[in-house]
Amino acid sequence: MEYLVGTGGTSVPDITSRLGICRQSLYKTFGDKRGLYLKALQVYGQQETDAKLALLKAAGSPLENVRTIVRAMAALATTCPSDGCLIVSAIVENHTDPEIRDFAEHEVNRLEAGFKAALVAAQLNGELLPDANPARIAHTITTSMFGIGLLIRLPQSGQRVADTVSVLLELIDRSAA
Repeated sequence: MEYLVGTGGTSVPDITSRLGICRQSLYKTFGDKRGLYLKALQVYGQQETDAKLALLKAAGSPLENVRTIVRAMAALATTCPSDGCLIVSAIVENHTDPEIRDFAEHEVNRLEAGFKAALVAAQLNGELLPDANPARIAHTITTSMFGIGLLIRLPQSGQRVADTVSVLLELIDRSAA
């Protein structure tokens, strides 16, 4: 299912038509289109964040797992240009809605905690220098990742994303043991 971005510009008939359901089914299941949006946001967040967290915890090198996710950001810019990220869209379009803002912040924090845990594990394994700061590196990667999720909506963002990924990989490599 293609996710519906935001709730303001999409009408209930648009939603029911796209989903192939009647209005009554939408209201019975989700209460209203905001309820549908919150559920779609929750499912998207779980799928996207959980997949990244699983990769960060996968067997092998924690540092290489971090690199794999960073490299995937460049692929996102070429395979899904202009699609962006639903969490980023939620932050941009609904930052004044406390429930949506809190959910988005929770997903950002979950991902950052996953990066930090992988980087700490890499440091304990001797893959990361003892004086490297896993929390700062995780913060930088997470901020860059969500920034990329916003900027890939610009049609000519490929080089900008590639440069950002390159700098992130250089940061990781400089911190590697």
